[in-house]
Amino acid sequence: MSSVMSAGRDVDLLRALIERVDQQDPGAFNNLGVLYHARGLHAEAVDAFLRALAIDARMRTAARNLEIAAAQPGACDARMTALDTRVAADPDDRAAALERARLSRLVGRNEAAIRQLETLLAEDPDDATALFERGLIEQRAGDLRRAQRWFERAVNVGGADTDARLHLAEVLYQRGQNEQALECLDLLLARQADCADAHLLRGFVLGDMGRHDAAIAAARLAAQLNPTLSTAQIDLSLESGAQAGTPVAIDPSPVNGMMRVAPEGALARYGLGLAFRQRGYFDEARREFERSIAGGEDARLAEHALGELDLIAGRCDDARARYESLLALHEQPRLWNEHGVALHQSGDVHAAADSYRRALRIDPRHALAYNNLGVALDDLGDHQAARESFLRAAELDPPLIIARLNLARWLAGQRDPLAALALLRELVAFHPRDATSWQVMGTVLQALERPEEARDALLTAIECRPSHAEARYGLARILERLGDADGAARETQLALKYAPMRTASRLSVAIDLQRECPDAVGALELLVIQGGSPLRGIVLPGDDLAALLPEQHPAQHPESSAVSDELPVGHDAIATAIATAVAKAITDAARACEEADGFATRTVHGEALERYVRARAAVDAPSVAAMSAPMQLLWQRATLGEARSLCLLGRGGEALPQLRRAGAVWPHHPEVLALFAFAAASHADRDPASAETARSAMLRLLRQDVTSAALLHFAGDAAMKLHDEALALGFYRRALAHDPARPTARVMIARMLRERGDLLAARLELVAALSAVPNWRDAVLELARVHRDARRHADARWILVDVLERCPTDIEALQLLVEVLVGEERPDDARIVVDRVLRHDPDNTGARWFDGVLLAQQSRTRDALARWAGLAQSAEDDAFVQRARHAVPHAVYGSGAPSDPARVA
Repeated sequence: MSSVMSAGRDVDLLRALIERVDQQDPGAFNNLGVLYHARGLHAEAVDAFLRALAIDARMRTAARNLEIAAAQPGACDARMTALDTRVAADPDDRAAALERARLSRLVGRNEAAIRQLETLLAEDPDDATALFERGLIEQRAGDLRRAQRWFERAVNVGGADTDARLHLAEVLYQRGQNEQALECLDLLLARQADCADAHLLRGFVLGDMGRHDAAIAAARLAAQLNPTLSTAQIDLSLESGAQAGTPVAIDPSPVNGMMRVAPEGALARYGLGLAFRQRGYFDEARREFERSIAGGEDARLAEHALGELDLIAGRCDDARARYESLLALHEQPRLWNEHGVALHQSGDVHAAADSYRRALRIDPRHALAYNNLGVALDDLGDHQAARESFLRAAELDPPLIIARLNLARWLAGQRDPLAALALLRELVAFHPRDATSWQVMGTVLQALERPEEARDALLTAIECRPSHAEARYGLARILERLGDADGAARETQLALKYAPMRTASRLSVAIDLQRECPDAVGALELLVIQGGSPLRGIVLPGDDLAALLPEQHPAQHPESSAVSDELPVGHDAIATAIATAVAKAITDAARACEEADGFATRTVHGEALERYVRARAAVDAPSVAAMSAPMQLLWQRATLGEARSLCLLGRGGEALPQLRRAGAVWPHHPEVLALFAFAAASHADRDPASAETARSAMLRLLRQDVTSAALLHFAGDAAMKLHDEALALGFYRRALAHDPARPTARVMIARMLRERGDLLAARLELVAALSAVPNWRDAVLELARVHRDARRHADARWILVDVLERCPTDIEALQLLVEVLVGEERPDDARIVVDRVLRHDPDNTGARWFDGVLLAQQSRTRDALARWAGLAQSAEDDAFVQRARHAVPHAVYGSGAPSDPARVA
């Protein structure tokens, strides 16, 4: 009993301390929080750590202690519940929403914080505080490149200027970009010359640059401005291994497991390791990261950095173990992507693809994960899905060279070298010093039998990177073919010097580190599986070496001349003419397909159709099966493109004959099935049997393991044409499973949910679509319709006004705005918008209907009926025409309005 009373007195004493500590000393509040935590007062501990961070937001010890304390049951529930209540009571209270997001970040609930911040940024993309908070999450997670982008956005919009600039400079310093960090700090100090933290960081940057006198002067100035920076402070730290909810006695000795003494400061060892890694000193970087862990710095950041070094070194088993331990603590898209690379390096491609998909479920805009998934899918034989992944990666991150390179390699591997060449020419135009792009172009030109151009491309690759062994191997082959035996031998010897083992030419995966350290990190090695046995590379065969040596002459191959003598000259001429004609047809068809793809990408489907038809005609034959393999591939590409263009032009029925021919040869081809279903569904109004045919094709497609999100979405559109919402929903959901960032599928699902009356679910789908692709027009307008149906007219109006600021002539948005203004009972504003719509589109049925409604509200019933009578005779048959046809016979003459104006409006 006495021990209980003693404990109670200790708690009272602790609570009394809060009034006696220095209110401007973050270390005192941090240490007080540790004492609270040791006595089981977890809520009080959280409050104390938050007070410490409010005084010094950069105090890492307090931040880590807060995460540990908040993990205890009920530690911050009351604070979080109060914020949730404020936000629920007033969804427009941005201060409460930001405070909730900040608290979620501080207590380590990063996923919740990211969701809350993305919601805030969807409403206001220029919210500097939300941008800054988002950058802090990425910086804490170790993703310095993304953190830099968020901080730059926060600085550019002008808010949170000091903190954002300071953290931006810190990230630049950690990434080894000292000049940029120094420039950022100088700009900050020009605005706020007394910022001690900026002077201190400037000292670190100057010291790293070798300017030691200036570094010492900066550190002294920082100490003058903030004397605590030069004093040794003992900040207590909680051990993460303490049992949850168990009070632990405090023993200030260093032996104790509950507490340790750690001076507060930057992650010095970790930052030094980053600087070494940036410059390619990987062994030195590894030692610093290991010292960082031993010195008590954040182990998660250092373990992640070590995992990346393992990937670079090809130590895939060590990397996999590190990433699995990190993912057990916290799932991040970058970690899942790199975990997939470790699996890919070891040859477990199926598991690697699963890891890439898990990265994309967390961050649907992770371009590198899309690229790596494409490599895995191609390795697994799903070539079309691989192409979709490469295209998506290039779309999400246009400067991502590796995605476009992989797409070019994929096209070359699919025997479409002309398309690959066009893509590579565009790539080197924007990245003229990328050696690998020039090397791949040389390989493609060699396959196209254009040796002089191939030689020039390979020479450019070697000029950009003299140690590029593959470019030298390729150049040696070209020179040998052009008769330069000495040059071939020289290039072969140099290639063997740089890489005694030739790496198999294949698609490439990547990690973020390759973009952070482009000069230091090369391509990641992947196992090449041949005959069931994984190999690190392939040795250059002896025959290939012999063919490149100067003593090898054509005379040593008598069999080649003997074969040529067996054919008479006439037969040889005929064979040459046939081969020339076939090659020309293939070249013409490939060029036409390439032009058609360009038009299709720009949605000019009429021009695309014309070229697809021309390409199909160039290689067509009575029997598809009798065509050669290259002609079959081109015929398939042209036929499917033609069918796709016809479907998108509303002429799907015309595509059915060619699709039946394609289906006879490739009965299980997913794209053939999807296009056939869409074409048959488009033809269902003329031929009722086509509806069942289309449904049967869609069910066959649904049973396949299709991974192309675009194809699944297309099939969902076909199901919508048949008014089969259940089937359409299945396709749209599967499309989202493979591409969570696809906004169009979410919009279609939201539209179906809205029409069913499930407005909350529809709104959630649209918010998710807009978080992936902000300001997507279809999603924004559909969200306005959801607010309109929910009678939240003010919310709908603000959305539509924002759309019309970007495009004042958007007729659909104007028509929706009329409906909203009528619902808000703002007839004068509605009249202005109606007149604007009718000026641009006099036949617009919505504007004509609401023109009558506004007249009826002014008691001008005859004029209103005249408007509706004209609308009722319209050839269009939409909802507004139906309303007019109902309103004319039910209007009450003399009353000034239709019989049920509320329902009619």
